[in-house]
Amino acid sequence: MKRILNDIKSVSGVIGVMILGKRSLNSYHLLPAIFTADSTRDIGTRLLKLSERMPPHSRLNLKFTNGVGLVYNLEKSVVLIFGRSNLDFSLLGLVLKSALQSIEREIERDASGLDQVETLSSFVFDKDSLNLLIEAINLVAESYVKNKGTFWVTKNLRKAKEDLIKHFPQISGFYVDNNGKVSILKTQKDMLDKKTPVALAKWIDLFIRKASSTSGCDRMINIKNLTARISKPLEGIGFYDLYSKITKI
Repeated sequence: MKRILNDIKSVSGVIGVMILGKRSLNSYHLLPAIFTADSTRDIGTRLLKLSERMPPHSRLNLKFTNGVGLVYNLEKSVVLIFGRSNLDFSLLGLVLKSALQSIEREIERDASGLDQVETLSSFVFDKDSLNLLIEAINLVAESYVKNKGTFWVTKNLRKAKEDLIKHFPQISGFYVDNNGKVSILKTQKDMLDKKTPVALAKWIDLFIRKASSTSGCDRMINIKNLTARISKPLEGIGFYDLYSKITKI
């Protein structure tokens, strides 16, 4: 994906590019230094929501005070390009003819990786495992309250859930209260299928990514530290193995 980003960025007048996988929610970008980790995550969230309102395979032109934005709503991904007013649209069009197809192929690999995680999950999933994963989410959330505050934790747990719910509808039954605590009112049958552990692991990982800009390796170290109190039962149900696979997607 790095080569594709560089190809697009090399077009005269392009100042930044962001690519977001609709299913994996992985983002790839080359943006100016003015974009902080928080603003980049916010743009990704807004971009996903915007793509849901756009017709399939469509383009939206945005105008800013000092330039333009181009949003390409593809089947598996959405692409945002920031450009100056003197952007070379002809050259950009030529580059994108192959770049957009390449982006979709790369994103498809992301999605197939997620399918593989779902298939290879070693979980024997039952109510006890479900309760253990909820406890893991709450331990992670609790660890960020001191530095980020309860409001931030609650807001971003809910945001992460909203980002995932399209692909994992079973997590709609989970509730985040105003103290940043995750719970369920009633265990439904579809909460105990093989995709639920993946959904909850993705929820934790997406929340951690919102909290800090870290690599997959760092997040793996982080999750073990944050859930140290229940590490043995989590290890026993295969959670860390699953989480490790997810951070590599």
